[in-house]
Amino acid sequence: MKPDYLIQGDRARLIPVGSDSNKEARVLSVSIAMMTQISSLSKNLLASCNYRLGARAKLYAWTEVTLGSKDNKDRPDALLKIVNGKNSWTALIEAKIGKATLSEEQVARYIAIAKEHNIDAVITVSNQMVARADHHPINIPKNQLRKVELFHWPWAWILSEAEILRAENSIDDSEQAYMLDEFIRFLSHQSTGVESFTQMNKGWKTVVKDAVSQIKLKRTDQDIEETVGAWLQEQRDLALLMSKHIGKSVHLKMDRKVKDDPVARLKHRIADFCETNTLFTILQIPDAASDLLIQANLPTRSITASMKLKAPQDKKSTSARVNWLLRMLKSTEADSRIIVKASWPSIIDDTSCALAELRENPDKIQCSNPKHAPTSFEVVLLQDSAVRFSGSRTFIEDVEEVSRTFYDSVGQNLRAWQPAPPKPISRSKVTETEQEQVFEEVMLED
Repeated sequence: MKPDYLIQGDRARLIPVGSDSNKEARVLSVSIAMMTQISSLSKNLLASCNYRLGARAKLYAWTEVTLGSKDNKDRPDALLKIVNGKNSWTALIEAKIGKATLSEEQVARYIAIAKEHNIDAVITVSNQMVARADHHPINIPKNQLRKVELFHWPWAWILSEAEILRAENSIDDSEQAYMLDEFIRFLSHQSTGVESFTQMNKGWKTVVKDAVSQIKLKRTDQDIEETVGAWLQEQRDLALLMSKHIGKSVHLKMDRKVKDDPVARLKHRIADFCETNTLFTILQIPDAASDLLIQANLPTRSITASMKLKAPQDKKSTSARVNWLLRMLKSTEADSRIIVKASWPSIIDDTSCALAELRENPDKIQCSNPKHAPTSFEVVLLQDSAVRFSGSRTFIEDVEEVSRTFYDSVGQNLRAWQPAPPKPISRSKVTETEQEQVFEEVMLED
């Protein structure tokens, strides 16, 4: 199954024997060798490339490859080939480890090589974070990608996918389960150079200072673009962090208009940031009561995590609706940072109250018109980070701490309200005329 254009290349090994100085080659060899042995892992990873790995498909992998001729100085780190009957799919892989980043010139060169040999895709792997595999950290012109697809896998994402497989007990074979455990242990060790996103850009402190001083943020400012770019990386890392935390895949919620265009998405978020002075991300957690909203407000130097719920419509009074929420939060530990906001009908302003105070007196949340009951509740954890907010590392630490703490204390306990199923009509309580009227209404709806 070795392609004709593959002049040189070794099969990917679980225990590579290459030079100790070439760390990225060793880590990549172990990773793609694991893909050839654990179909669940390769299936999940390749799904991000829009490739469905069938049960009968065979995956082959070579490292340190030379294509075309021995005089070719370009040596991609790996080549994948999937054979499924008469069909095949191939991809070149280029990897970086530790602080090393991808270069536009090198990625463009490998895209050209892939075109020359009719290779379907180029996959890059590094510690750089992206929202999705098709959102690449390097901006490659679309006209260069007409015959070759380009994808990016963060190392932390590969590790997260392996950890989710383990948490879900997705692998029945004991030998494969053992290999997966060892793979997770390997990638988790600091010696491999696999890193998560740990700090904002160098200009972060200046941007925060300007926002606090109410200086208008400009879209053309390089610090602004780097700040938003750094936040987009942190979004992805936050989704991975929460995925590992709960053992389920957590996804970023993105605007439909820009989710398929990373350049447009960056511009859109820059414009929004300059308008609101706020960074935000929305995480979609499986089976959660609602999306998890994380916000960082620069003028107030505060971080919030929140979920919003529709109030139960089968309860008419404010106290009944508030008690419905409080019952779900009875196990939540006392935390002065947790606040409950209530939204009301019409033009009535929202009201809020600390959870601790609301527990003592559910009537604490009221509006100007006692006839109205709240239409929805938002539970918020508000972290005042004035001292640590401007620090590029401490800011990231606080964002991640607030997200985890909110979900552990609040998010996992919330349940969305659902109306009760209708009860059958009792003949003793309903006249024949009324039953005929219900029947006619049903027929009209159909």
